[in-house]
Amino acid sequence: MTTADDIFDQSTSNVQGLGLREIPFTESPPDLESETLQYIFTGREDELRRVFNLFQSRERRRVLVYGRIGIGKSAFLREVLSVLRRKRPQMLTAYISLPADLDLATTALIAVAREMADDEWAQRQLYQMGIPTAKILKERSSEVSGNLVMGAKMAEKDLPLTKPLYPTVSLDTLLERAQEKYPQGVVIAIDDLDKRNPSAVRQMMHDAQGMLKGRAWFMLTGHPMGITGDLLTSERGLFDLQLKLEELDQPTTYKMLINYLNSARIGNTCTDPDDPRSVLPFTPEAAKRFCEVSLGKPRLFNRLGNTVLDTAANMQATLIDSEVLAQGLKAAAPELRERAALSVQEERVRAFLEQRGPISDETITFEDLEQLGFRSFSEILPFLERLEAADLAHQLDQDDTKAFAPIALPPTIEDEPVDL
Repeated sequence: MTTADDIFDQSTSNVQGLGLREIPFTESPPDLESETLQYIFTGREDELRRVFNLFQSRERRRVLVYGRIGIGKSAFLREVLSVLRRKRPQMLTAYISLPADLDLATTALIAVAREMADDEWAQRQLYQMGIPTAKILKERSSEVSGNLVMGAKMAEKDLPLTKPLYPTVSLDTLLERAQEKYPQGVVIAIDDLDKRNPSAVRQMMHDAQGMLKGRAWFMLTGHPMGITGDLLTSERGLFDLQLKLEELDQPTTYKMLINYLNSARIGNTCTDPDDPRSVLPFTPEAAKRFCEVSLGKPRLFNRLGNTVLDTAANMQATLIDSEVLAQGLKAAAPELRERAALSVQEERVRAFLEQRGPISDETITFEDLEQLGFRSFSEILPFLERLEAADLAHQLDQDDTKAFAPIALPPTIEDEPVDL
């Protein structure tokens, strides 16, 4: 009788059969403290250089990093902070993903206070908002005893839970305290600005202009489907650097695959792209095809990589050739659709795109639109962008119009190797 322990051992053995300790692909960037990040982060040299050039200045700067969903904005932000922590040990670096219901000042206050575990005033700000702290904080008061001999005694009670009444002022006070301990400055990175609708972000940025020009460096991220377009026009002077992240080219994607695999490979540290061992357990042909299908999008790269390795392990394969890769990519298609949880109309658009191939305002016909229940391309555009956000479509580079194509799953495996 097969037990759960047996199944676990077999699963472990299957992955090790591929020459790996674990499946290294992950959608979430590693923690800042993790050494893994510096091993797997690949490319973006020009973008990193532009950001780090700003840090050679004494003046505090504001950076907006933007790009499509899944392009690697969070990983880029964490890489910047990770380098700063190594190179600027007297600089406080704070990272936070924008909560759904907080303003920027309160968000920044939380991020900085979390990094100041030894500062009681900072921890008190967290505690009063109901955010766990390293130690329980109590409010102390003196009570006078009726017995004069006993005198006064101290009483403790929990601090009341309250939001900061003036978060911008509280943040400024906290930054002033932080600068006493961190003379090289404070960097506050706020990720996922696009969690809010565009109108809310516009108001939030307007309210935060004074804060953003205050005592700290700020780095913010968002994607261009609405919010960053507004910010780049209405708040043009607010940011010192507006940095757009694009898809990675194929050689860089191939190098990224090498780095991911090398971070988990057993007894093989080869990283030379010209050496077939560098992409094991992939064959070079399968590795090139995998990189081609992932389109230089880090999140899609990780999602497909997870499924391909999982499929190969379940097949008890020891090598991922073109045939095994095809099986893995075939398994990825329904997984992506299930994860997307598409509405009926979104599924109709997806099926249409899958059947017709690339479409744009110039190629779609009135009959096509009528069949799908739309009157114009502008009405179908949000559905195509939703598919792109779910890794079920990708936007083609067009100068004068928006065009979308389906993700090539499953791909057509060609006999000839795919050149980088």
